[in-house]
Amino acid sequence: MASAISFQGLSTNLPTDQLIAAIINQQSQPMVRMQNQQATNNKKSLALQTLRTDLTSLSTAIDSLTISGFQSNKVTSTDSQGTYATATASGAASGQYDLTVKSLATRSRLVLPTALATGAAVGTGTYTLTDMSGRTASITIDSTNNTLSGLAQAINNAKDASGTALDVGATVIQTNADGTSQLVLSANNTGVGSGGATTFSLQMAAGSALDPGATGTFTSSTATNSNFILNGVEMWRSSNAVSDAVAGVTFNLNQAQTDLTKTTTFTVAMDTDAATKAMQTVVDKFNAFYKDYKDNAKFTQNDDGTYTKGVFNMDMTVRNIVSQVSQALMGSPSGVNPATAYNSAASIGLKTNQDGTIALDTTAFTDALTKGSRAVSNLFANSGSSTSPLLTFVSSGSKTTSSPIAFSVANNAGTLTGSFTTTGADGNPATYTLTSTDGNFYGATGTPLEGLVLQASAGATGTLTVSTGISRLLQDLNNTLSDSNPGDIGGLISDLSASNYRLQIQIDQQKDYLDRSKASLQKLYSNLETVVGQLQAAGQSLSSL
Repeated sequence: MASAISFQGLSTNLPTDQLIAAIINQQSQPMVRMQNQQATNNKKSLALQTLRTDLTSLSTAIDSLTISGFQSNKVTSTDSQGTYATATASGAASGQYDLTVKSLATRSRLVLPTALATGAAVGTGTYTLTDMSGRTASITIDSTNNTLSGLAQAINNAKDASGTALDVGATVIQTNADGTSQLVLSANNTGVGSGGATTFSLQMAAGSALDPGATGTFTSSTATNSNFILNGVEMWRSSNAVSDAVAGVTFNLNQAQTDLTKTTTFTVAMDTDAATKAMQTVVDKFNAFYKDYKDNAKFTQNDDGTYTKGVFNMDMTVRNIVSQVSQALMGSPSGVNPATAYNSAASIGLKTNQDGTIALDTTAFTDALTKGSRAVSNLFANSGSSTSPLLTFVSSGSKTTSSPIAFSVANNAGTLTGSFTTTGADGNPATYTLTSTDGNFYGATGTPLEGLVLQASAGATGTLTVSTGISRLLQDLNNTLSDSNPGDIGGLISDLSASNYRLQIQIDQQKDYLDRSKASLQKLYSNLETVVGQLQAAGQSLSSL
């Protein structure tokens, strides 16, 4: 008998699903590469968002350093118990202040002489209250509030004809063990009122139990202002909390002195501990920013011994962003006199480590604060120095020129006009004329004076030197780098999003192609198996002959 015809590999046992999967897998490699690129883009976008958050945190920290860190003061006193007075300071100039407390400010007070039992009627009718400002309110007592507590509440709710509350408050004080109480009225504020008034009054309703026998008016005790001597100057204030005698310093008067030959000496100085803590926060925020960059710029070894390249590896745009931030923080701001002792971050104790992070030498920083707190503060905050007392620097921006600005201010027909000359964009002298209606001059956008705000009076002439502090540089850099402009963090994130969008279109097209290819292969192999089956059947028939 002849042997049966055999077709090796062509039978219904052929693993067609595996063959099709292998072919489709090979055809899908371009799509896989696009999907991997999408995943890389997403990872990079997330890393950029982290950098943007880190940069904002750094900007906030350095803003806090200039606003509160360098403005925090420590006050020491020769009276550690604060017997006669205490003091607090914020943003005040360093100095010593000798204080003698002659008398305290007191509030005007009225204790109605009649004591009433709990729930006893005070008498219905109209009571008239006049405070120390001369404002009057009519108070109606009827059956719903005809008690001491009801009258007290009505007084506390009293308003004059304009709807303004009166400067008097009422309380009920229990004066006897049997519960009888008296009504006490007090001025809300200490000291003499407007126009020099020192008392207020309450006119009784006719027949009131608080004024037996007659309808009369009760007048309060006399209010007094505080009286004290500060650095040899005698002063009076309506309050015992005096905040307008020395800028940035509040003196709290606690007790009048019997011996006026003694003084309490307060020494105001920058709180170096608070400033150092705020500076360390800046260091920590920068290091977090830099670490997040480095972690995404290095190669990472995988478990199988291979390496994965960080999303920022060899990315010169991101490296440039990080470099800008580092230079802004660690460099020397424009306009700072290089001859001064504290003209850069390095000069006050900040240093760059070998790995790119920074560190704070707290000893050097504290020493710089002790010897030149104002210079250290100016290194971070924008500052300006004018040769004329009639022109004062208010503020500036990162675009304000650091070149000297010559100025001349005059009053022309009732309009304050200033002429400001500095180096123009072309390197040559340029003069800009500004006018003012409120005593301030504002530098025009697009000029070397952009961001500059000055306060001046007619007759001011001289030269102004402006320094843009590290804080302003970093804040402006944060705003710029966070934008969606090309090369900025926001712009890079937008580019990655656009790239992923284009990739997704191609991936969707590739998926459609693969679906069609798979269907075609399945049909091809199905037909092949049909043909093979027919051949096998024919072969079996031939072998039986």
